[in-house]
This record gives sequence, C-alpha cells and structure tokens, in this order.
Amino acid sequence: MAQYQSFPGVPGDSKTLEKLKGLRLPPLNGKRFLDVGCNEGFFCGFAHFEGARRSVGIDHSAGFIKRARNRFPECEFLQQGWDSLPEGEFDVILLASALHYAEDQPALIDTLVERLAPGGTLVLELGIVSSERAEWVKVERGIDERYFPTMPMLREVLAKHAWKWMGPSVQQSGDPVSRHVVHVHHRRAVAYLLMQPPGYGKSSIAATAFANSSVRLVSGDEVLRRIAVSELKVDASLKNLVTRDYSPYHLDVTLLRVFEAGQGAKLVEAWLKSAGDGDFALDAYVPEAWQSLVRELLERRNYLPVELKWERVSSPPRPSEDAESRAEAYFSELAKLQTQTATGLELGHGYVDSMDIRSNQIRLRGWALDSEGNVAERLIVHIGDTVTELEDFERIERPDVAKRVSGGDVRCGFEIKLPAWGSASDVWKSGLSVLAANAKAPVGWRLKLASNLRRSDDIRKIDRADAAPDGGQR
Repeated sequence: MAQYQSFPGVPGDSKTLEKLKGLRLPPLNGKRFLDVGCNEGFFCGFAHFEGARRSVGIDHSAGFIKRARNRFPECEFLQQGWDSLPEGEFDVILLASALHYAEDQPALIDTLVERLAPGGTLVLELGIVSSERAEWVKVERGIDERYFPTMPMLREVLAKHAWKWMGPSVQQSGDPVSRHVVHVHHRRAVAYLLMQPPGYGKSSIAATAFANSSVRLVSGDEVLRRIAVSELKVDASLKNLVTRDYSPYHLDVTLLRVFEAGQGAKLVEAWLKSAGDGDFALDAYVPEAWQSLVRELLERRNYLPVELKWERVSSPPRPSEDAESRAEAYFSELAKLQTQTATGLELGHGYVDSMDIRSNQIRLRGWALDSEGNVAERLIVHIGDTVTELEDFERIERPDVAKRVSGGDVRCGFEIKLPAWGSASDVWKSGLSVLAANAKAPVGWRLKLASNLRRSDDIRKIDRADAAPDGGQR
C-alpha cells in the first residue's frame, strides 16, 4: 500500500506538513474534530495535539485505518465512507483532497455542513478550475477522470452557506488543477441593529437602507405599542412593565424600565416574533449599558448581530424631564414679565368681574382691551398649575366700558366656561389669574380681579377698584 501522508522520517506523496499550514484550521482546544478521508490520521493527531476533546477520522481503506490507530491510539478511527458519518455534531470537519470523488459534490457539502455544531467550520481543500463560467469541468487525471468546479460554480454551490476563500493550498506534483482552501459555516440570519438614541434618524436610515431588500424592518416603538394594546402576546411581567404609564412620547423611559427589571430577554423575544425567519433590521433605541446584552441574546438564538452606528449630524433633543422643566420655567418667567408689562407699559386694560361655579362649570365674565382699544383675541386662564388657553369664547357687548375707554371696542366683554374641579374657595387657594392677548400685544396683559368677583355692570365700581392702592390701571 503506497505511502500518501508524510511523517517525520516517513516521506509520502503528499506534502502533509505544508498542507496543514495552508488549511488554517480554527482553534481546536476543547473542540470536536472530524477528518473525512483521514488516510493515516495525520490531521486527527494534530487535533489531539491541539487539545481537541474528540478527534475522529473515517476512511474506507482498512489498511489506512489500521495505520492510523497504531500512530494515534488516543483518537477514534472508523472504517467507513461519508455515506455513514459518526454520530453527533462536530466543531471542525475537514474534507481534504477528496471532494472530487463524490458522485454528488454539492450534496456532500450540504451533508457535512448539517453536521456542524453552531459556530462550526467545514474546511474544504479542493481543486478549482480557472474559468469565468459557472460549470463543472471534467478533468483527465493519470488514473481517471473527475469533475472539478470553477469558482463561479463554487459560488453557486455555497450560496446557501456562509463561506470564505482562505487562499491556495500547497500544490502536489501532477495536480491537474490548482488546489484551494475554503472555510464554510452555517449561514446565520443577520440581525442589523440600529440602537442609537432618539433623534439619530434610525427610522429614516433603516427605511432607506433596506427599502429594496428582503430584510424585514422591526420597529421597537411599534412592538411596544402592540404589547400595550394586547395585539402582541407576551409574558405578563413584560406586559405590566410596558403598560405602566405607557406613552408613545416616553418610550425611552419604558425601555429603560424593562431592561432594569431584568426583562430584556423577553423583549428580544418579542422583537423576534415580529421579525419572523431570516434577516431583519431592528429600529429600536437600546440604552448603551444594555446593548451588549441584546447582541449576546441574539447570538444565542444563532443570529449574526451587525451593529450600525453613526455620528449624529444635528444636536440631540433634550431629555423629556429637562424639556418639561425648562418649558415650565420659561412660562413662569413670561408670567412675571407680563405682570410687569401690564402695570408698567400699559399694554392693555381689563377686569374679571364675576365668577360662578355651578353644574360642574366655572364661568368667568369680564372685559379686556389693549392700549389702543382693541379686543382680546386670546384668553389664558391659570388656576394653580393648570393653564387653559382659549381663542373660541363668547364675546359680549360692554357699552359701559366703551364709553369710558377712548376708542374702545364695544365687544370687549367676554364669558368663558371651564370644567370645575372645586369650590370658589378652592380656586382662590390654588391661585387664579387671567391674561388677555392679541396680535398687537402677543405677550399679553394681566386682567384685574374684582375684589368680590361680583358681576359689575356699573363702570363706576370698576373705577373705584382701579383707584385702589395696588397700583393697577384701567
């Protein structure tokens, strides 16, 4: 029986050491290794040397199997062909210089890939014919004729898998075609992750980038909405976290609450329900502290996470709490300014004459004119922290006011109705103020409150109130 593999002091037809270097086998420590067509077991011995926890070789030749067992008793060697593979999964499977012997080469590749463990590698050493056409080429060898693929054909054969051409292998004397090394893996579904903060344009980028592809878009906002309205069934603990104070304007708060409660894995499962099978793009803000968890959870489900990151072009929006507090501070400052302006610059005049609370309504009546005698177009009512702005209110003729204010519009009176939430005493305790504004005085002016808030059709009563020592002017 001819000597094929080469060992120290025992040369063979194959440059086995140089071939080992060219194969670029993955790390084997703790892995399960299978050599299909193992010959005398050189590569199984290397796997054992590297710390593989299981090293198995198969070959149809009884003579080669006997030699392999003698050389490497620590490894398993089985006399059988690739039609009957050993039980179990393998992390690394080697098929070197043997693919051309298979009657159905694509089927053999698929069978070997199926036996890979998740994350495993099939290492192929094979001859590839140089041609731009996708075809199988019959090649005459010294002893027979065999079919070898061109590179375009190999691309078609491996299209369903993930693979990489690693480079040329060592050439043997008499090789009819050049040998190459290819590493093949399970093709994992890709999860494209767009997890940037709000305001980074995630939705626009996702819609543009994947518009003409089969990649399914999964909106994190939409998934939360479907959970909140019971359209998407999820674990009760996750649903309770999402529905608590749910608001489409504060989804960042909801997401943070979910992850801090340790429910991130269940949220990822909800995303995957919406994604279905195959590649998908996730458009969902994930706090930076939890992004590594999302990637890890997807990897456990055999997805390949691909994270997309980019710099923000414009300034980010304020956090919700900060935006609310600054808006309130601004409005309070406006109120102070309006009080000062109304008393100092005479932007306008006006009075709230009466207040009635009945039938669950607060009814306020009064009048308002700017410094040029124009009526108010807007009324802003403050009761405690509640602010109500009205443009549609009942206008009332007040000839008594028009007579006393030069150029005053007779329709300066108003009546407004608001929902009641307490007694008159409650309103006073909370604080009542009314501002009037129009196009010429958009900042507005504060209306005076009658001391007893009784209906005052007698302008003289208003005159007397205006003369009070509070400095107010009509």
